[in-house]
Amino acid sequence: MKSDKKNKIINAFFIIPAVIGFTFYCFELVLLHYNQTLFPVTGKYESDLFAHIEMALDGWGYSILAVIYRLFALLPEFYFHFAIATFLCICEAGTLALTYIILRSEKIETKTAIVFTAISGFVAPVYIRAIQPYRYIGYQSGSIWHNSTYIVMKFTALICIVLYLTISEKYKEKMSASEVIAFAILLAVTTSVKTNFILVFAPVALLFLIADFILGVPLKRIILCALTVIPSVAVILFQEYVLFGESTGNGIIIDPLYSVYLRAEKPYFTMILSAAFPIVILLLNIVPVLKDTFTDFKDKKRGITHRFFLLAWAMWFVAFVEYILLRETGKRELDDNFAWGYDFCLFILFVVSIMYFIKNVKSLLEKMTKNNMSNLSDTSKDDTESAKINAFDVFKAVYLVLALALLIYHTYCGVFFFVRLTQGVTFFMQ
Repeated sequence: MKSDKKNKIINAFFIIPAVIGFTFYCFELVLLHYNQTLFPVTGKYESDLFAHIEMALDGWGYSILAVIYRLFALLPEFYFHFAIATFLCICEAGTLALTYIILRSEKIETKTAIVFTAISGFVAPVYIRAIQPYRYIGYQSGSIWHNSTYIVMKFTALICIVLYLTISEKYKEKMSASEVIAFAILLAVTTSVKTNFILVFAPVALLFLIADFILGVPLKRIILCALTVIPSVAVILFQEYVLFGESTGNGIIIDPLYSVYLRAEKPYFTMILSAAFPIVILLLNIVPVLKDTFTDFKDKKRGITHRFFLLAWAMWFVAFVEYILLRETGKRELDDNFAWGYDFCLFILFVVSIMYFIKNVKSLLEKMTKNNMSNLSDTSKDDTESAKINAFDVFKAVYLVLALALLIYHTYCGVFFFVRLTQGVTFFMQ
């Protein structure tokens, strides 16, 4: 009883500051976005939001956000700006809530999940001034507070990811019609906000459908899942007409490396620095992940064990290929719009990399604990040897400490960037 009471007190001392911190973060988000609605694209509180609002009120817009902004415009001026700021804050808070749910679904302890959820909301590129003078421009980042369509897409796309993983976990045995319909609707909504997500998700989802068919998922269910993209295709055709119709002068061409060199002199370095922590975690886990995946296809009795991990990296690869090969022409040529899908994939990479980082730490700690218990008990020789710490475990421990230090610096860079934004500094900050 005393132990339970003590745990409740400890949890209260942790949860209460977490709630206060989250509330303060939401307050700063509303204040930031409110100011962004008042200032043009260049200057104090610089963002794309002011331009998005202007286009919406002028009657033009490819995104469903234009419709939402027009509805908000029916309110008095102060409430109009406040409504937009609150709406964006809700989407950002929702993204954090979904991230927390994802981490908890992996049986990560509550306090650990809260800490790493907060980290996932702030992680930014590893900033090295000698490589790239700006903290954001020239890098790629999943943490973006100046583009309203990305903010909303990030939230709705994450819902799509959660629904996709939920459906794929069980559709070999059964399928829920309500979940499939909900996924199709949400995918179309996400596409109507910003097309970038479906451009990186759909090719990867198709590959996974083929893989699941090989693993024994009935063809009928595979086809039903494939049909969920039809509403999104209709949305894409509308957006293509608005953005790239003959009268617009805009287009898309293949021009390798144009986009990556648009704002970065050393894009190869900035791409690595933008995804440094996920790359480090990939190197540690790639062999066991591939080994388990090979076993999945060999016995065909289970699904894809590391689906989220493989999905995240496959989406990143597709986004990477699109980013380095394609560019827009016309008025949108300098907007670097193919980066948005890549940015979202970076966010997903950080979430899944955090999950595997925690798994690696947990497994190592369990082995160390087992080794200590073996030394203190009269277990058999085989049990003692199986728990013995070896040279690789020592290397792994040092490696994970360095990975944590890298993640902390990612987080510091993001927090620094966000704080400066709330002070009105341009996102072209150094």
